[in-house]
Parts: sequence; structure tokens; C-alpha cells
Amino acid sequence: MSLCIGILTHSTNPRGGVVHGMALAEALCDAGHDATLIAPDVTGSGFFRTPRCATRCIPAVPEPDLPTLVERRIGEIRNAIRGQHFDVLHAQDPISANALADLVAERRISGFARTVHHLDHFSHPVLAARQDRGVRAATELFTVSAVWESILRDDHGRAAPVIGNGVDPVRFSSETGGQDETLRARYRLPADSRLILAVGGVERRKNTLHLLDAFLALRREQPDVHLVVVGGASLLDHTAYRTQFETRLRDSGKAEHVTITGPVSDDDMPAFYRQAAVLAYPSVTEGFGLCPLEALSCGTPVIVPEIAPFTEHFSETDALWCHPDHPHTLLSALRDALSLRNRARFRVSGPATARRFDWCRVAERHIPAYRRLAALSRAKAPFSGALSPCPR
Repeated sequence: MSLCIGILTHSTNPRGGVVHGMALAEALCDAGHDATLIAPDVTGSGFFRTPRCATRCIPAVPEPDLPTLVERRIGEIRNAIRGQHFDVLHAQDPISANALADLVAERRISGFARTVHHLDHFSHPVLAARQDRGVRAATELFTVSAVWESILRDDHGRAAPVIGNGVDPVRFSSETGGQDETLRARYRLPADSRLILAVGGVERRKNTLHLLDAFLALRREQPDVHLVVVGGASLLDHTAYRTQFETRLRDSGKAEHVTITGPVSDDDMPAFYRQAAVLAYPSVTEGFGLCPLEALSCGTPVIVPEIAPFTEHFSETDALWCHPDHPHTLLSALRDALSLRNRARFRVSGPATARRFDWCRVAERHIPAYRRLAALSRAKAPFSGALSPCPR
């Protein structure tokens, strides 16, 4: 029996949970279910790409203050979902989870699913309470890696099976396309340089300062390299860290050899991976880390930190490794990645590694919990009020 499923994210921007939610919705539709991707949309321009599933963009108002923004987004999602009928509602973040928890409290819905991609450390009491409630109130809980499964079990008393992540081998392949031919010109990247690619913007969690230090050291040895940092759309305020980055870059005198693109078109991401000599991904913490999978699928060498979750799903030879607290290990990994031997090796091994991560299998792992939620919804239907049919 097919299910009507609403997948909720906090944003239409290409952050990890949003990318995961979109790919999950597409895989569920491919399996014969009726999945709708739902998110607040501040700009009115829709999701970062057009998915192969139904979407609903909720009009949202900009708000510079993070605690106020969180409360506003919760209300916008709650009000948009109230009165809609789905067999299953599945939140990908604390904001949408709190909106659904409100609807449970109103007896509009009987329960909901939540995927925990990672948990932040908030000093603001309202943000901390919202994050805790977003875990505690979920009827069914999932997570993307064993490290977060342990944290949820030990620190929150919740069982959360690992459902993992996937990669689309058609979109992310080694075959060049039209975007590759114009990418460097469009983003003003030097035509004759080897690109060191970082994805996720300038953020402390992405360890961009240590990457800059390693890049500057590398450039003294290999002056044909250029650092390009793409992405960076986030709800959180990273101004202080970005100021540190900009100051260090300015003081180095090498600013012309570094490009910060800001948010980019999702259509360009496969070309960025293919044009890059290496993806450097030395994050301090991650939920799973989708970008290394995408780069590997394109045949590009990747550098990841020797920490969970990367040590869970990559073998010693699947990637090149660094220690996030020691820039010299990142420098060594960059040297290795740029060698002709490793570039040739990853052209073959990268796509083979990525094929182990399949969105169809990820979607299948959700179905038993989804069916439990659907049965709960049917059993408690009289409490949910007047509901409209499943949106089409």
C-alpha cells in the first residue's frame, strides 16, 4: 500500500538536511509513494533545484534575530500544515519537528517522524529547549550515522536506527557537461590553476581557517593551486569566524588566490567537483557528510577528518585523511591528493565507493516506521479534526 508522506525541512537552501529530505522524497516517489517536500521559503524562488516530487513552499518572513526566527518558522510551518492530511509527517530538523510537536499537542496529528542529522550546542535557553523538544517529542526517530545513534541513546534516552545517506550517480558522475565548459569563466576562477575545493562556506564547523592555513603553506610549494570555497547559506550567524578568516587571508597577501563564491546554483555542483583537483572537507563535526560522497561519485579525490561519522562509512583507502585539529596533517593530505597517482586512483575508486550509498535503500529503511505511524494516524483519526485530502 502506497503512503502519502510529507517531508519537512527548515529551508529551501541546499543544507545537508534539506538535500537529504529532497533526495528521500524523490526516492519515495520512485518507490510508488506520494511524497511532498515542504519548507518555508523566504525569497519566493522555491527550492535550490526542482525535485522529482511534489513541493509546497510556505511563505516566510525574514528575521535577523535567530531565536525570533526559530519561533516564527515554527509558527509558519504549523499553520501551513494544520488541516492537511498525510499518512506520515517527517521532520528533518528541530524547527519543523517543533511545529509538528505543536500539532500533536493540539491533537491535530497523532505523531511524527524525525531524522537527526546533527545536534548543535546552544547557549540561548530557548534554542536549547527547542532542540531538545525536537528530539523528545518525535514518535519515530532516525539518524544518519552511528555516532549520532550513540549520542541520542546515551544523552537523550532515544533509540534511533541509522538510515544513512545516498548519492545520485547520474547527477554526480565523471562525465563532463555544458556547465564544466563555462564554470571557471562564470566564477572568475583561473583557467590554468588546480582548484582546491571546499563546500559549505566559511564556518567554524567546516574548519575553514585551518584549511586556509594548509592552503597557504601548500601554495609556497605549488604556486599553481587556487582555493575556492562554495556555498554557505545558513540560519546561524558566522560573522565573527568569517572576520577571522578574512583578516588572516588579507594579512597573508594571497587574497587573489582564494575565491569565496557564496551560495551557488545546485546545477553547478557536479561541475565544481569535476573541475576540482581535490575536495578538502576537514570538518570538526558532521552528521554524515554528503559532499565527499558527491565528489567521489565524480571521481575526485577527497580529504576527510579521521573522526566519526567518516570512519564509519569510509575505509582507509576510500578517502585521504587528516586530523581536524592539526593543519599539518591537512597539508600532507593535500600533497597526496594532488599526486598523479592518487588522481588516477580516485577516478576509478571514487565512483565505486559512491555506489555503495543508494537512495533507494535509504528510502526502504524508513518504511516500517512509516507504516507504524500511518496505522497510528488511522487509529486516532477522530481526534485529528477535519482534514483535507492528501495534497497533490
